Amino acid sequence: MRSSQAVPPFRRSGFTLCRLRGIPIVLGYTWLLLAAMVIVVYAPIVRRSIPGVGEGAAYLVAALFAITLLVSVFLHELGHALVSLRSGIGVRQINLDALGGFTEMDRESPRPGTAAAIALAGPAVSAVLGVAGLGALAVTEPGSLAWQLSFQVCVANLLVAVYNLLPGLPLDGGKALQAGVWAATGDRWTGYRLAGWSGRVVAVATAAVGAWLFAAGWFSWLGLLLLALVAFELWRGATAAIKAGAMGPKISGLDAAALARPVAVVPAAATLGEALAAAGGREVVAVAERPVGVLDRAAAEAVPEDKVASMPLAGLLRSARGVPAIEAGLRGQALVDAIGRTRAEEHFVVDEGRLTGLLYTADVVRALR
Repeated sequence: MRSSQAVPPFRRSGFTLCRLRGIPIVLGYTWLLLAAMVIVVYAPIVRRSIPGVGEGAAYLVAALFAITLLVSVFLHELGHALVSLRSGIGVRQINLDALGGFTEMDRESPRPGTAAAIALAGPAVSAVLGVAGLGALAVTEPGSLAWQLSFQVCVANLLVAVYNLLPGLPLDGGKALQAGVWAATGDRWTGYRLAGWSGRVVAVATAAVGAWLFAAGWFSWLGLLLLALVAFELWRGATAAIKAGAMGPKISGLDAAALARPVAVVPAAATLGEALAAAGGREVVAVAERPVGVLDRAAAEAVPEDKVASMPLAGLLRSARGVPAIEAGLRGQALVDAIGRTRAEEHFVVDEGRLTGLLYTADVVRALR
């Protein structure tokens, strides 16, 4: 359960359950596999725990347990999302799958205190739910169906809260550790490196504990497989954090004005010949009071030489309708955040209201390699 911008491709597949305040709630197909595993493993435990319960009822209770896990993870992620929105950081979507959940935000937190608040909101929600389940245990009859459901709520949420507070990225505790190091040193990237290495330790420990529980007979091979997948995902997230920390100096050196390609502004009614003559190798932006399109170089090169002088520019343009504008003064993380919010492949660079360049996201990515 973690707040993240980088989402591994194999975790993107799923379908939208609903939208909450415009935020898509996406259920990964892998959760359906997890639910089936939970039902198969947990139903026999229910039959042993609740005297007189039938096989059908046991499977129903096991299915309720799977749904309880899903709702618990959703509320955990909702805690992240609400604090993020309250802090002025947009949320792209909330994802729920077999490995837990993650809240995909549109940019990094601007301050360490904000980052810590967003990270700790999820475990706080889980802890409250776990305590509520514990209170329900005190007022229900041991061994009853109500007691069993209360036990599920209690254990599931307390485990989620405690495990996510472990100090290693990409867990919430790791995000809080990163924020703490950032606050102490003034360097966001040192926090990523330290919390990333700590996350690797947590990943190895998770795999080791899973193997020990399996050897001791506490875990089935299904439980071992699930914990191994969790450890693998933690290792991947921790490695990504370490790489992000190493990339810090490169990000700090980004400059929208320096990376932007120079442009030649021409009337939308111009011909291709007139545009190329004015461009002198620069990008061509056609305007009619405001930008209407960017010259598609591949389309322009396909025009026969004898047609270049008279070919209308209008049919060779990529529409400017979806091209957002960014300020020429954007630098470092602010530039990365701006590009992350738009998710566009190209941006008009504007300096005091004047169009000065065209910035391609691919050029920014190359600068970070």
